[in-house]
Amino acid sequence: MRYLVFGLCVIAAACASEFPGAPTSPSAVSSGAAATQAKGGSALPFSGTLQATEFVVSSGGGGDDRHLDGTGNATHLGRFTLSADFTVINLTGNATGTATWTAANGDALFVSVVGHGDIFVFPTVTIMETHTITGGTGRFADASGKIFISRSGSILTGVTSGSLSGEINLGH
Repeated sequence: MRYLVFGLCVIAAACASEFPGAPTSPSAVSSGAAATQAKGGSALPFSGTLQATEFVVSSGGGGDDRHLDGTGNATHLGRFTLSADFTVINLTGNATGTATWTAANGDALFVSVVGHGDIFVFPTVTIMETHTITGGTGRFADASGKIFISRSGSILTGVTSGSLSGEINLGH
């Protein structure tokens, strides 16, 4: 039972109530100014891969507070680290939170996260997330845009991997 609850939490935390129909399709990432809310400059395609571990920090009140640590490689970031904190509603699998993406040179992107997870075949969960860029540091200080994550993993171990797509506007 404990693993089932853990798995549901993993799924819910990583998944969004707002996600594209096909996170890696060009139409899902090329929704223009509406998706990017550009502050200036031009929207640039964003893609990459992610490997992460997610775990429960605390449980209670119908939801779990979760933390995710990840690494990967992506356009405009190079080798990056990802640190996210979010709350998963156990009954729905929906999650909200915040995350920081840190590029190879130390510049960071700050994002708000919504997600949603589904268990397809126990113990595998599929997670869809939307990371809305709210700013950053260094060359990302005026950044905006959206990053879509499609990942799958084990509810037993918390280990997940997936692909990234979206658009980033550097604001200059």
